[in-house]
Amino acid sequence: MPQVVQGYLVNTKPSDTTAESTYVSDVVAAGTTQTIHYPAQYRSFAISAAIKNQDGTNASSFSVNGQPAISLSSGSDQNINNQSIVSITVTAGALGTCDILAQVTPIYYTTESTRFTQDRG
Repeated sequence: MPQVVQGYLVNTKPSDTTAESTYVSDVVAAGTTQTIHYPAQYRSFAISAAIKNQDGTNASSFSVNGQPAISLSSGSDQNINNQSIVSITVTAGALGTCDILAQVTPIYYTTESTRFTQDRG
């Protein structure tokens, strides 16, 4: 079932076996805030993401799809799996970077059912 996330029509379910995927990596510099907007930067949606706070002293924070920010303690990480992710906003600590590794899938204009029928004939 398609859904709208931050104004984008998402036709791909996170566990869709007919969708191709790859990974992308982003690094947020120490002491900065950056928004990774997957449709604009990669022409895709993220379906999983791993966020790693490389700052050994300070906490960082992140927000997924405009939801309230979640704090990430120093040196810790958070995985977000099987979701439809349009954007992630990360605020890195003052002394270290935040690394984001995301699994992305192209923006499809058809549904999983349609792709399954086309692939199988």
